[in-house]
Amino acid sequence: MQGAAPKRKVYIDKQLFERIRQGDQDAFEKLYEITYTPLYAFLLSYTLNREDAQDLLHDTFIQILKNCQQYQEQGNPMAWMMKIAKNLFLSKCRKGHAENLNFEEMENDLGFDDMSNIDNRMVLEKMFEVLSQEDRNLIILHDVSGMKHREIAEVMGMPLGTVLARYNRGIRKLQKEYSERRPI
Repeated sequence: MQGAAPKRKVYIDKQLFERIRQGDQDAFEKLYEITYTPLYAFLLSYTLNREDAQDLLHDTFIQILKNCQQYQEQGNPMAWMMKIAKNLFLSKCRKGHAENLNFEEMENDLGFDDMSNIDNRMVLEKMFEVLSQEDRNLIILHDVSGMKHREIAEVMGMPLGTVLARYNRGIRKLQKEYSERRPI
């Protein structure tokens, strides 16, 4: 699994929220630029559909803008933003709009730089074949978005031990599946 994209740690200056509260459009644009990719990957891992993920991402940023005054400067701002995204996804699911995955449309959407590389494609396809939605999300949040396990636990509403166990189990499952199909 050496061909997977490197982890990306997202740093958000907490002062951005104060500037956004004061109507600073440049601050909101900066927040968007910093968080677009990890939020999109997070939503894509839930929706399994490019268009739905983009729609939810748009709605997420609208909610962030509307509710930035409610952000409390404690913990990771990215976790707060992902909670908003997750709640919007759950709301959409309750309305019955979940759709299916199309690998051809998703080639670079999860941070794999070269999907023509057979190793990267196999890892991505195996991830969606063998892992549950929650396990995929844990791996994407940690390995693509660069979030820490305790931040993921907060976003997912799970105990830290559960996140660690599921993450490790998912990685082992991917490694096993990947090694069984890879020629020696």
